[in-house]
Amino acid sequence: MSDIPPTGAPASASPSMPGAPPPNPLAQYLPQRSAGLKLLLVCALALLMAIPALFVFGVVQDRRMGADRALREVSEAIGGQQSLLGPVLVLPYAKTIGTGRSEAQVYGHVVVFAEQGEATADVDVTERKRGIHTIPVFDATVDFRATFDPTALLKNLPEGAEPVWDDARLYLGVSDMRGIRDAYIVTVNGRDIAMEPANRSALANDGYSPVPQAGSRLAGGRIDGLATATAPLNINARLHITGADRFAIGPFAKDTSVTLTSNWEDPSFQGGKLPDTHNVGEKGVDGFIANWRVPYLARGIPGAGSNIDLGEIVAYGRRDMGVRFLKEVSPYQSVERALKYAAMFIGFVFLAWFLFEVTSGARAHPAQYVLVGLAQSIFYILLLAFAERTGFDAAFAIAALMTVGLISAYATSVFRSRAYGLKALGILSGIYALIYVLMRAESQALLAGALASFAAIALTMYMTRNVDWYGSRGQKSPA
Repeated sequence: MSDIPPTGAPASASPSMPGAPPPNPLAQYLPQRSAGLKLLLVCALALLMAIPALFVFGVVQDRRMGADRALREVSEAIGGQQSLLGPVLVLPYAKTIGTGRSEAQVYGHVVVFAEQGEATADVDVTERKRGIHTIPVFDATVDFRATFDPTALLKNLPEGAEPVWDDARLYLGVSDMRGIRDAYIVTVNGRDIAMEPANRSALANDGYSPVPQAGSRLAGGRIDGLATATAPLNINARLHITGADRFAIGPFAKDTSVTLTSNWEDPSFQGGKLPDTHNVGEKGVDGFIANWRVPYLARGIPGAGSNIDLGEIVAYGRRDMGVRFLKEVSPYQSVERALKYAAMFIGFVFLAWFLFEVTSGARAHPAQYVLVGLAQSIFYILLLAFAERTGFDAAFAIAALMTVGLISAYATSVFRSRAYGLKALGILSGIYALIYVLMRAESQALLAGALASFAAIALTMYMTRNVDWYGSRGQKSPA
């Protein structure tokens, strides 16, 4: 009877009882509630919780591809991003090189740009829906005026080259010809000339092509008497085109001036040169007016020469004068920027919870940290989903309110104190306000992030200055 444990005593109380776990000889040396080990675990969890953010990043990329598909679908119907090339003169030539059996014919083009060129564009922008995406589309009427010296064609002809006057043309270019809505109206010294599509695919057997290389699609018209012309040629041309997202004009003359008027209220000026002057919604302007001037030396391309690539004139973002029609920064770009700081902000929230443990004496299980981290990851999904429909600012307010409210209510339950729920509300509100500042003040993001990180570490050091990190046996520090 002496071997039977007292009533109510646990069966494991007797180390000699069959089935009892063997005693741990290291138990007396291990800390029972080590704050140091808990902090290390929290830091490891913060890094692990950055992994779901990578999956969110993949979702962002997928949604961005959906927006690009919507833009392509609209572009197929009305034309895509448009870069225009004003009038240029092109004279093909043939040249014999070598002698005897090594003799061969080579071909090229003399390209002459206008001495002076002006472009005036009136761009009417509307919005077209494609699924949940809104695509800005435009209808533009563009007038070109240019003055040429026709004698420059012969002056720049290579020595020994024979000009092919029958294939000399005046060319105009549009990058996406699907957007052409009317025939080009072109006059030379007041006389109309007919413009036809230029086709480089029809090459002669010997490799001769009357059409020069060009990044933009060309339409050409023949000018009578060009071979003997000596007086200046005054060119006027009108184009009516449609497109989407971006409109630009290349510096098509030695000295090029461009004036662009539009009803769009939020332009993003781009290209090789920003406007010299612009008026966006000021002084009675409904939309914006922008003016560019590119002098000869600033253009970086000779005024005439052999085999000049016309595509260089309208190279995307390198030399052209352009504007993108954007309501705001892409929501995908903003969410991506927020995800770059995901690990840091998850760490901030985990540090706050750890400090709550230190100061309250309550214990939070690692699983509860994981749930808090997952809630923060879902914040980015909410932000992306709402940003596609309401814009970034409203989406951020909605997603942050939902996330802060959820985690604060959870803190009230975990730490069994409404006061800690209110503390969590204040701290999380500050953290998400900081995230918003980093998203909107991109140039100051590094400084703000560095200062916030320093402040978080300093506060943690101060709040834990009296903590027994080793967790001596019997010490009631957080686990």
